[in-house]
Amino acid sequence: MSDLQISKQASIHSTARKHLVLITLIMAFAAFAVNANPKPNIAKPNIAKPNIAKPNIVLFLIDDLGWADLGVTGSTFYETPNIDRLASEGVFFTDAYAANPVCSPTRASVLTGKYPSRIGLTNHSGSRGSMGPNHMLTPPEVVGNMPPEEITLAEALKNAGYTTAHIGKWHLQAHHMKGREHYPEANGFDLNIAGHKMGQPGDYYFPYTSKQHPSTNVPDMEDGKEGDYLTDALTDKAIKFIEDQGGQGEKPFFLNMWYYTVHTPIIPDKTKLKKYTQKAKAMGLVDKNKDGIKEHQSVSRGVQSSAAYACMVESMDENIGRIIATLKKRGMFENTIIVFLSDNGGLSTGSGPNSPTSSLPLRAGKAWVYEGGIRSPLIISYPAGVKPGLKLSEPAVSTDIYPTLLELAGLPLNPKQHVDGLSLKPLLDGGKVSLDREAIYFHYPHYHHINTMGPAGAVRAGDYKLIEVYETGKVELYNLREDIGESKDLAQQKPQLTAKLTKMLHHWRKQSGALMTTPNPEYVKAKDWRNKH
Repeated sequence: MSDLQISKQASIHSTARKHLVLITLIMAFAAFAVNANPKPNIAKPNIAKPNIAKPNIVLFLIDDLGWADLGVTGSTFYETPNIDRLASEGVFFTDAYAANPVCSPTRASVLTGKYPSRIGLTNHSGSRGSMGPNHMLTPPEVVGNMPPEEITLAEALKNAGYTTAHIGKWHLQAHHMKGREHYPEANGFDLNIAGHKMGQPGDYYFPYTSKQHPSTNVPDMEDGKEGDYLTDALTDKAIKFIEDQGGQGEKPFFLNMWYYTVHTPIIPDKTKLKKYTQKAKAMGLVDKNKDGIKEHQSVSRGVQSSAAYACMVESMDENIGRIIATLKKRGMFENTIIVFLSDNGGLSTGSGPNSPTSSLPLRAGKAWVYEGGIRSPLIISYPAGVKPGLKLSEPAVSTDIYPTLLELAGLPLNPKQHVDGLSLKPLLDGGKVSLDREAIYFHYPHYHHINTMGPAGAVRAGDYKLIEVYETGKVELYNLREDIGESKDLAQQKPQLTAKLTKMLHHWRKQSGALMTTPNPEYVKAKDWRNKH
């Protein structure tokens, strides 16, 4: 080796040693800097690490739960501590609505972000409702399911990497259809438990079947045992699904928890029945419900005093509490969006004083476009992304759920799909108090055995709400801020506003493609019809 080569190699080694010493000094200084003010060594619980980018989602949709059926909305007979706590710690909307006064259309509105009229599903799936020669109008046809071209909320979330599960009532396939062509698994859900084409269970006790109406038998629940209560059993399935998820780096999940309760048949959790029987007596409610409240040709229940129904409400609340407790136990609660709402108003008419619940202070109930039929409790909880303790009076509607969940999850909106829904996210951090929305619309062109008003539509704009009765063309106008019970018709006092809202309602029906009633050629006035029969 030449002197020059040796000199070059020695120089290289010398340089390398200098770099090594320099790196060592830098690392030592960095270590000193880190340890100069060390953080306390706190043991971390063995729980799932939240995926901040994509929160989990739990959507509670309760069947036939009235707006007035919760402690947070003023009920003193029913007990709902878990839901009340969720409302106080999350965001509670006082003026939220189901998009329709019966279940299937509202369910479709949640999953599509569209008004039911826009997809032709304005009544129970595939059913035109009551028809007969004593009805002045013929209701329009109703599609039996959500059109396949609709990109459901579940499909949007699944495409974004979510594991999706539906547990409970579905009722978005026509009764006459065979097979499972339009069941949850065909609409974006990886898992479907108990969801089928019928809208109520055969029984709330295992095996959840009915000899008289076998079509209502609840599927996928054969692993139960005698004494099992359906609301509890569905919750067990939901908890198992949640426990099967999680772990650091795991996929986020969407749980579509659609309980059958508090829909008929009114079958209570028997362990709670004595408690509410005694409570009704102690509160002096037993004899206060003899006559009810006249509503057109119907009678509405005037007092919440049914012990059986109270049991069902408490069971619902208790099981929602169980799911929330599971989320907390697994360290998921902070990063889980929880939405709670009802598919329509409470069942307060139809059986008069013996109807399951009272909607007061709201007027009427399920199947009516009065507030009792369409106003819904709406709660949104998301500790990691929503300001707690907000109580908002800005009107919201079930079509808003779709875009709201997308935006809260950090996903792009799809306005061509959820065309009628608005994201509520700007309201949820307290930054805004109102949305850029002119009005909310309702369209129910059907007869229902518990609604003696008949087909009707409605529009709410600001504090005012206008109702149009389709048989007669009569309109009614109410100031909901001053008259939540819709007792003072202002249509004659405010003709200009009445005309404006009527025009808006008609324009919306045309724009949304709403199918209307047509004259019934077989109509015979009730008096003549009774004489002939």
